[in-house]
Amino acid sequence: MQKEIDLDLITSYTLRTGVIISLFFILAGTVLLFVRNGGMNHTLSYLSDFNNSFNSHFIPLGGIPAGLASLDGIYYITTGLWVLIFTPISVVFISIIDFLKDKNRLYVLMSIIVLFNLFFAMLVIPRIT
Repeated sequence: MQKEIDLDLITSYTLRTGVIISLFFILAGTVLLFVRNGGMNHTLSYLSDFNNSFNSHFIPLGGIPAGLASLDGIYYITTGLWVLIFTPISVVFISIIDFLKDKNRLYVLMSIIVLFNLFFAMLVIPRIT
């Protein structure tokens, strides 16, 4: 007899774990910014200045591993934000699996459309603007 998997419980744990991991990275990054007086070769006073030209476009995603290894607070905060962004996306994946298991084609299609829209909004639209 096959054991029933409670996907609602998995979804709940996924959301909770994602938020906790994200919170850890964002808090650690904030502490590192203050302890090291800035990040990415910018001082804390420059980063906190409203009129500076620094924004998230200057943070290369490929630099995250090196940034984490060098204890750069900006990369820790960036990682936390990406974890927070991908947490609900993982829930959509879980929903697709659940709907496939239930053979509910309409909701599988709708979930795939939602997933496509999320990725389109994250990856394509920022490149256009």
